[in-house]
Amino acid sequence: MPRTRILHISDTHLGKRQYGSDIRREDFTNAFEQAIEVAIERDVDAVIHTGDLFDDPVPSLPTVMRAADALKPLEEHGIPFYGIVGNHERKNDEQWLDLLRRTSAAARLGKEPTMVGNVALYGIDAVRPSVWDNIDLELEEPPAEAAWTILCMHELLTPLVHGMGRVYPASEVIERAGINLDGLALGDLHQPASSVVDGTDVWYASATERGGKDQEETGVVQLLDIDNSGIHRRQIELETRPFAVFEIAFGEDDGATHARDVLERHDLEGAVAKIELSGDRAAVTANEVTQMAREAGAAVVSVDDNRGRVDLDVESIEAMSLQGLDGAIEEKLADEDFSTVALDVDQQVRKADELDTNVNRVADSFAESLRDAQREAFDDAGPEETPVGVEPMEADE
Repeated sequence: MPRTRILHISDTHLGKRQYGSDIRREDFTNAFEQAIEVAIERDVDAVIHTGDLFDDPVPSLPTVMRAADALKPLEEHGIPFYGIVGNHERKNDEQWLDLLRRTSAAARLGKEPTMVGNVALYGIDAVRPSVWDNIDLELEEPPAEAAWTILCMHELLTPLVHGMGRVYPASEVIERAGINLDGLALGDLHQPASSVVDGTDVWYASATERGGKDQEETGVVQLLDIDNSGIHRRQIELETRPFAVFEIAFGEDDGATHARDVLERHDLEGAVAKIELSGDRAAVTANEVTQMAREAGAAVVSVDDNRGRVDLDVESIEAMSLQGLDGAIEEKLADEDFSTVALDVDQQVRKADELDTNVNRVADSFAESLRDAQREAFDDAGPEETPVGVEPMEADE
Protein backbone atom coordinates (compact mmCIF):
# COMPACT_ATOMS: atom_id res chain seq x y z
CA MET A 1 0.00 0.00 0.00
CA PRO A 2 1.47 3.42 -0.91
CA ARG A 3 2.24 6.01 1.72
CA THR A 4 0.24 9.24 1.94
CA ARG A 5 1.81 12.20 3.76
CA ILE A 6 -0.32 15.06 5.10
CA LEU A 7 0.64 18.10 7.18
CA HIS A 8 -1.97 19.04 9.78
CA ILE A 9 -1.91 22.67 10.98
CA SER A 10 -4.50 24.66 12.89
CA ASP A 11 -5.40 27.90 14.67
CA THR A 12 -3.01 30.17 12.80
CA HIS A 13 -5.09 33.27 13.73
CA LEU A 14 -3.69 35.44 10.94
CA GLY A 15 -4.13 39.15 11.64
CA LYS A 16 -4.09 38.79 15.42
CA ARG A 17 -2.57 41.89 17.06
CA GLN A 18 -1.86 40.23 20.37
CA TYR A 19 -1.35 42.81 23.15
CA GLY A 20 -2.09 45.47 20.51
CA SER A 21 1.26 44.79 18.85
CA ASP A 22 2.03 44.87 15.13
CA ILE A 23 5.10 42.76 15.95
CA ARG A 24 2.85 39.99 17.22
CA ARG A 25 0.62 40.25 14.14
CA GLU A 26 3.72 39.67 12.02
CA ASP A 27 4.73 36.75 14.28
CA PHE A 28 1.45 34.94 13.60
CA THR A 29 1.96 35.35 9.86
CA ASN A 30 5.58 34.20 10.07
CA ALA A 31 4.52 31.02 11.89
CA PHE A 32 1.99 30.26 9.15
CA GLU A 33 4.63 30.78 6.48
CA GLN A 34 6.97 28.46 8.37
CA ALA A 35 4.29 25.76 8.36
CA ILE A 36 3.97 26.12 4.58
CA GLU A 37 7.74 25.74 4.28
CA VAL A 38 7.58 22.54 6.35
CA ALA A 39 4.95 21.16 3.98
CA ILE A 40 7.17 21.79 0.97
CA GLU A 41 10.35 20.53 2.63
CA ARG A 42 8.65 17.31 3.77
CA ASP A 43 7.12 16.78 0.33
CA VAL A 44 3.59 16.28 1.63
CA ASP A 45 0.66 15.28 -0.54
CA ALA A 46 -1.67 17.83 1.08
CA VAL A 47 -2.06 20.29 3.94
CA ILE A 48 -5.14 20.25 6.17
CA HIS A 49 -6.08 23.23 8.32
CA THR A 50 -8.65 22.64 11.07
CA GLY A 51 -10.00 26.14 11.57
CA ASP A 52 -9.25 29.70 12.65
CA LEU A 53 -7.05 30.48 9.69
CA PHE A 54 -7.90 34.11 10.45
CA ASP A 55 -8.39 35.66 13.87
CA ASP A 56 -11.39 37.73 12.84
CA PRO A 57 -14.50 37.21 10.67
CA VAL A 58 -13.54 40.38 8.80
CA PRO A 59 -9.74 40.36 8.43
CA SER A 60 -8.04 43.33 6.85
CA LEU A 61 -7.30 43.24 3.13
CA PRO A 62 -3.51 43.11 3.76
CA THR A 63 -4.04 40.09 6.02
CA VAL A 64 -6.06 38.25 3.36
CA MET A 65 -3.55 39.11 0.64
CA ARG A 66 -0.66 37.97 2.84
CA ALA A 67 -2.44 34.64 3.37
CA ALA A 68 -2.94 34.24 -0.37
CA ASP A 69 0.74 35.01 -0.98
CA ALA A 70 1.78 32.46 1.66
CA LEU A 71 -0.25 29.77 -0.11
CA LYS A 72 1.26 30.40 -3.55
CA PRO A 73 4.32 28.16 -2.97
CA LEU A 74 1.97 25.25 -2.25
CA GLU A 75 0.23 25.81 -5.57
CA GLU A 76 3.59 25.99 -7.33
CA HIS A 77 4.56 22.62 -5.85
CA GLY A 78 1.19 21.03 -6.58
CA ILE A 79 0.26 20.67 -2.90
CA PRO A 80 -3.45 21.27 -2.17
CA PHE A 81 -4.48 23.18 0.95
CA TYR A 82 -7.72 21.89 2.51
CA GLY A 83 -9.46 23.68 5.35
CA ILE A 84 -12.57 24.20 7.42
CA VAL A 85 -14.00 27.32 9.04
CA GLY A 86 -13.29 27.96 12.73
CA ASN A 87 -15.33 29.91 15.24
CA HIS A 88 -13.10 33.02 15.08
CA GLU A 89 -13.42 33.54 11.32
CA ARG A 90 -16.98 32.26 10.87
CA LYS A 91 -19.23 34.54 8.82
CA ASN A 92 -22.92 34.36 7.97
CA ASP A 93 -22.32 34.43 4.23
CA GLU A 94 -19.43 33.37 1.98
CA GLN A 95 -16.36 32.32 3.95
CA TRP A 96 -12.81 33.55 3.42
CA LEU A 97 -11.72 30.04 2.46
CA ASP A 98 -14.11 30.27 -0.48
CA LEU A 99 -12.40 33.49 -1.60
CA LEU A 100 -8.92 31.99 -1.24
CA ARG A 101 -10.06 29.03 -3.31
CA ARG A 102 -10.37 31.38 -6.29
CA THR A 103 -6.83 32.70 -5.95
CA SER A 104 -4.75 29.73 -4.73
CA ALA A 105 -4.64 26.02 -4.01
CA ALA A 106 -7.02 26.39 -1.05
CA ALA A 107 -10.22 24.35 -0.94
CA ARG A 108 -12.90 23.81 1.67
CA LEU A 109 -13.63 20.35 3.00
CA GLY A 110 -17.20 19.14 3.40
CA LYS A 111 -19.27 16.09 4.22
CA GLU A 112 -18.45 14.52 0.86
CA PRO A 113 -15.04 12.79 0.57
CA THR A 114 -12.00 14.56 -0.86
CA MET A 115 -9.39 12.01 -1.89
CA VAL A 116 -5.67 12.47 -1.21
CA GLY A 117 -3.99 9.29 -2.33
CA ASN A 118 -6.00 6.55 -0.69
CA VAL A 119 -7.19 8.78 2.17
CA ALA A 120 -10.72 10.20 2.20
CA LEU A 121 -10.78 13.62 3.88
CA TYR A 122 -13.95 15.18 5.31
CA GLY A 123 -14.60 18.48 7.04
CA ILE A 124 -17.31 20.08 9.18
CA ASP A 125 -17.06 23.79 10.01
CA ALA A 126 -17.26 25.01 13.61
CA VAL A 127 -20.80 24.43 14.87
CA ARG A 128 -22.68 27.03 16.89
CA PRO A 129 -23.62 25.60 20.32
CA SER A 130 -27.28 26.50 19.78
CA VAL A 131 -27.59 24.06 16.85
CA TRP A 132 -25.21 21.30 17.93
CA ASP A 133 -27.89 18.85 19.05
CA ASN A 134 -29.81 19.09 15.77
CA ILE A 135 -27.13 19.56 13.13
CA ASP A 136 -26.53 16.75 10.66
CA LEU A 137 -23.01 15.34 11.10
CA GLU A 138 -23.52 12.35 8.81
CA LEU A 139 -20.84 11.93 6.14
CA GLU A 140 -21.08 10.45 2.67
CA GLU A 141 -19.69 6.97 2.25
CA PRO A 142 -16.09 6.96 0.98
CA PRO A 143 -15.29 5.50 -2.43
CA ALA A 144 -14.03 1.94 -2.72
CA GLU A 145 -10.41 3.06 -3.22
CA ALA A 146 -10.36 4.83 0.16
CA ALA A 147 -8.30 2.84 2.64
CA TRP A 148 -8.47 5.49 5.39
CA THR A 149 -10.93 8.17 6.47
CA ILE A 150 -10.17 11.37 8.39
CA LEU A 151 -12.71 13.95 9.57
CA CYS A 152 -11.52 17.52 10.26
CA MET A 153 -13.42 19.57 12.86
CA HIS A 154 -12.99 22.67 15.01
CA GLU A 155 -14.53 21.67 18.32
CA LEU A 156 -13.60 20.99 21.95
CA LEU A 157 -14.16 17.29 22.59
CA THR A 158 -13.81 14.99 25.57
CA PRO A 159 -11.86 13.05 26.71
CA LEU A 160 -9.12 15.35 25.39
CA VAL A 161 -10.62 18.60 26.74
CA HIS A 162 -12.23 19.34 30.10
CA GLY A 163 -13.39 22.50 31.86
CA MET A 164 -13.10 24.82 28.85
CA GLY A 165 -16.67 25.89 28.17
CA ARG A 166 -18.97 23.92 25.90
CA VAL A 167 -17.43 20.52 25.16
CA TYR A 168 -18.89 17.45 23.47
CA PRO A 169 -18.00 13.75 23.59
CA ALA A 170 -15.74 12.59 20.77
CA SER A 171 -17.66 9.31 20.86
CA GLU A 172 -20.84 11.21 19.92
CA VAL A 173 -19.13 12.74 16.87
CA ILE A 174 -17.82 9.35 15.76
CA GLU A 175 -21.27 7.80 16.08
CA ARG A 176 -23.10 10.64 14.34
CA ALA A 177 -20.64 10.64 11.43
CA GLY A 178 -22.31 7.45 10.21
CA ILE A 179 -19.18 5.96 8.62
CA ASN A 180 -16.11 4.17 9.92
CA LEU A 181 -13.67 6.93 10.93
CA ASP A 182 -9.98 6.16 11.23
CA GLY A 183 -8.97 9.64 12.32
CA LEU A 184 -10.50 12.77 13.85
CA ALA A 185 -8.20 15.76 13.21
CA LEU A 186 -9.16 18.67 15.44
CA GLY A 187 -8.59 22.37 15.95
CA ASP A 188 -9.61 24.95 18.60
CA LEU A 189 -7.41 23.64 21.43
CA HIS A 190 -4.13 25.56 21.32
CA GLN A 191 -1.96 22.68 22.46
CA PRO A 192 -1.30 19.17 21.17
CA ALA A 193 -3.38 16.34 22.61
CA SER A 194 -4.32 12.87 21.47
CA SER A 195 -6.34 9.83 22.44
CA VAL A 196 -8.04 6.79 20.95
CA VAL A 197 -11.84 6.82 21.20
CA ASP A 198 -13.89 3.82 20.09
CA GLY A 199 -11.02 2.68 17.90
CA THR A 200 -10.59 6.09 16.23
CA ASP A 201 -7.40 8.16 16.53
CA VAL A 202 -8.36 11.61 17.85
CA TRP A 203 -5.86 14.47 18.08
CA TYR A 204 -5.37 18.24 18.20
CA ALA A 205 -2.66 19.82 16.07
CA SER A 206 -2.09 22.78 18.44
CA ALA A 207 -1.78 26.41 17.34
CA THR A 208 1.15 27.65 15.28
CA GLU A 209 1.71 30.63 17.61
CA ARG A 210 1.16 31.32 21.28
CA GLY A 211 -2.20 32.97 21.82
CA GLY A 212 -1.95 33.41 25.60
CA LYS A 213 0.48 33.37 28.50
CA ASP A 214 -0.65 29.89 29.60
CA GLN A 215 -0.29 28.29 26.16
CA GLU A 216 3.19 26.85 26.53
CA GLU A 217 2.88 23.97 24.03
CA THR A 218 1.98 25.97 20.94
CA GLY A 219 4.10 26.59 17.86
CA VAL A 220 3.87 23.06 16.46
CA VAL A 221 2.39 21.23 13.48
CA GLN A 222 1.60 17.54 12.98
CA LEU A 223 3.07 15.46 10.15
CA LEU A 224 0.90 12.46 9.24
CA ASP A 225 2.39 9.45 7.50
CA ILE A 226 -0.37 7.04 6.51
CA ASP A 227 0.42 3.55 5.23
CA ASN A 228 -0.94 0.04 5.57
CA SER A 229 0.02 -0.03 9.25
CA GLY A 230 -2.01 3.03 10.23
CA ILE A 231 -1.85 6.78 10.82
CA HIS A 232 1.51 7.83 12.26
CA ARG A 233 1.95 11.34 13.66
CA ARG A 234 5.12 13.31 14.26
CA GLN A 235 5.19 16.69 15.94
CA ILE A 236 7.34 19.38 14.33
CA GLU A 237 8.23 22.53 16.25
CA LEU A 238 8.24 25.93 14.60
CA GLU A 239 10.60 28.76 15.50
CA THR A 240 8.46 31.24 17.39
CA ARG A 241 9.14 34.24 19.60
CA PRO A 242 9.91 33.30 23.22
CA PHE A 243 7.66 34.37 26.08
CA ALA A 244 8.80 35.56 29.50
CA VAL A 245 5.87 35.27 31.91
CA PHE A 246 6.52 36.38 35.48
CA GLU A 247 5.30 38.41 38.45
CA ILE A 248 6.78 41.40 40.23
CA ALA A 249 5.50 41.44 43.81
CA PHE A 250 5.90 44.81 45.53
CA GLY A 251 6.28 45.39 49.23
CA GLU A 252 5.41 48.66 50.91
CA ASP A 253 8.88 50.15 50.37
CA ASP A 254 9.66 48.63 46.96
CA GLY A 255 10.10 50.82 43.91
CA ALA A 256 11.95 51.05 40.61
CA THR A 257 15.10 49.35 41.91
CA HIS A 258 13.11 46.29 42.97
CA ALA A 259 11.38 46.15 39.59
CA ARG A 260 14.70 46.30 37.73
CA ASP A 261 16.15 43.57 39.95
CA VAL A 262 13.29 41.22 39.02
CA LEU A 263 13.51 42.11 35.32
CA GLU A 264 17.24 41.30 35.30
CA ARG A 265 16.50 37.73 36.38
CA HIS A 266 14.70 37.05 33.10
CA ASP A 267 16.01 36.83 29.54
CA LEU A 268 13.89 39.43 27.76
CA GLU A 269 15.96 39.86 24.60
CA GLY A 270 13.51 39.74 21.68
CA ALA A 271 10.83 38.16 23.88
CA VAL A 272 7.20 38.83 24.66
CA ALA A 273 7.23 39.96 28.29
CA LYS A 274 3.94 39.22 30.10
CA ILE A 275 4.28 40.78 33.53
CA GLU A 276 1.88 40.88 36.48
CA LEU A 277 2.34 43.51 39.18
CA SER A 278 1.06 42.44 42.59
CA GLY A 279 1.30 43.44 46.24
CA ASP A 280 1.38 46.99 47.56
CA ARG A 281 0.99 50.12 45.51
CA ALA A 282 4.47 51.52 44.87
CA ALA A 283 5.98 54.67 43.42
CA VAL A 284 6.77 52.88 40.16
CA THR A 285 3.93 52.81 37.63
CA ALA A 286 2.91 50.12 35.15
CA ASN A 287 4.09 52.38 32.30
CA GLU A 288 7.50 52.68 33.92
CA VAL A 289 7.75 48.89 34.24
CA THR A 290 6.80 48.60 30.57
CA GLN A 291 9.59 50.99 29.63
CA MET A 292 12.10 49.12 31.82
CA ALA A 293 11.20 45.83 30.12
CA ARG A 294 11.68 47.40 26.69
CA GLU A 295 15.05 48.78 27.74
CA ALA A 296 15.95 45.24 28.84
CA GLY A 297 15.37 44.05 25.28
CA ALA A 298 11.75 42.87 25.24
CA ALA A 299 10.15 43.15 21.80
CA VAL A 300 6.59 43.22 23.15
CA VAL A 301 5.49 44.09 26.69
CA SER A 302 2.14 43.57 28.39
CA VAL A 303 1.75 44.56 32.04
CA ASP A 304 -1.22 43.67 34.25
CA ASP A 305 -1.25 45.90 37.32
CA ASN A 306 -3.13 44.08 40.08
CA ARG A 307 -1.71 46.04 43.01
CA GLY A 308 -4.06 47.48 45.57
CA ARG A 309 -7.24 45.93 44.23
CA VAL A 310 -10.32 45.99 46.44
CA ASP A 311 -11.24 42.39 47.29
CA LEU A 312 -14.70 41.56 48.62
CA ASP A 313 -15.21 38.51 50.79
CA VAL A 314 -18.56 37.51 49.29
CA GLU A 315 -18.90 34.52 51.63
CA SER A 316 -18.98 36.90 54.61
CA ILE A 317 -22.06 38.68 53.29
CA GLU A 318 -25.08 37.27 55.08
CA ALA A 319 -27.76 38.64 52.75
CA MET A 320 -27.06 37.47 49.21
CA SER A 321 -29.67 39.73 47.66
CA LEU A 322 -28.63 42.40 45.18
CA GLN A 323 -29.49 45.04 47.74
CA GLY A 324 -27.24 43.33 50.30
CA LEU A 325 -24.38 43.10 47.82
CA ASP A 326 -24.71 46.77 46.92
CA GLY A 327 -24.58 47.68 50.58
CA ALA A 328 -21.46 45.62 51.10
CA ILE A 329 -19.82 47.24 48.08
CA GLU A 330 -20.68 50.72 49.33
CA GLU A 331 -19.31 49.90 52.79
CA LYS A 332 -16.06 48.65 51.28
CA LEU A 333 -15.76 51.66 48.97
CA ALA A 334 -16.29 53.99 51.92
CA ASP A 335 -13.03 52.70 53.41
CA GLU A 336 -11.13 53.64 50.25
CA ASP A 337 -9.99 57.12 49.28
CA PHE A 338 -11.98 57.45 46.06
CA SER A 339 -13.04 60.80 44.64
CA THR A 340 -16.64 61.96 44.53
CA VAL A 341 -16.60 61.62 40.75
CA ALA A 342 -15.41 58.01 40.93
CA LEU A 343 -18.12 57.17 43.44
CA ASP A 344 -20.72 58.90 41.27
CA VAL A 345 -19.67 56.83 38.26
CA ASP A 346 -19.85 53.68 40.40
CA GLN A 347 -23.38 54.52 41.51
CA GLN A 348 -24.63 55.23 37.98
CA VAL A 349 -23.10 52.07 36.52
CA ARG A 350 -24.49 49.80 39.26
CA LYS A 351 -28.00 51.24 38.88
CA ALA A 352 -28.47 49.32 35.64
CA ASP A 353 -32.23 49.87 35.42
CA GLU A 354 -31.82 53.62 35.73
CA LEU A 355 -28.80 54.01 33.44
CA ASP A 356 -29.61 56.11 30.37
CA THR A 357 -29.20 54.07 27.18
CA ASN A 358 -28.12 57.21 25.33
CA VAL A 359 -24.32 57.01 25.52
CA ASN A 360 -23.80 60.69 24.73
CA ARG A 361 -26.12 61.81 27.54
CA VAL A 362 -24.36 59.52 30.02
CA ALA A 363 -20.96 60.80 28.91
CA ASP A 364 -22.14 64.41 29.21
CA SER A 365 -23.39 63.69 32.74
CA PHE A 366 -20.06 62.20 33.79
CA ALA A 367 -18.17 65.08 32.15
CA GLU A 368 -20.26 67.66 34.04
CA SER A 369 -19.53 65.87 37.33
CA LEU A 370 -15.83 65.93 36.49
CA ARG A 371 -15.89 69.66 35.71
CA ASP A 372 -17.70 70.39 38.99
CA ALA A 373 -15.11 68.40 40.91
CA GLN A 374 -12.25 70.22 39.17
CA ARG A 375 -13.74 73.65 39.91
CA GLU A 376 -14.24 72.69 43.57
CA ALA A 377 -10.71 71.33 43.87
CA PHE A 378 -9.11 74.45 42.39
CA ASP A 379 -11.35 76.81 44.38
CA ASP A 380 -10.20 75.14 47.61
CA ALA A 381 -6.53 75.44 46.63
CA GLY A 382 -4.70 78.73 46.69
CA PRO A 383 -2.73 79.85 43.65
CA GLU A 384 0.46 78.54 45.19
CA GLU A 385 -1.15 75.09 45.52
CA THR A 386 -2.05 74.73 41.84
CA PRO A 387 0.06 71.94 40.33
CA VAL A 388 2.79 73.11 37.96
CA GLY A 389 1.73 72.98 34.31
CA VAL A 390 -1.97 72.48 35.10
CA GLU A 391 -4.58 75.14 34.44
CA PRO A 392 -8.14 75.02 35.79
CA MET A 393 -10.64 73.84 33.16
CA GLU A 394 -13.19 76.41 32.10
CA ALA A 395 -16.87 75.48 31.95
CA ASP A 396 -16.99 75.50 28.15
CA GLU A 397 -13.91 73.24 27.67
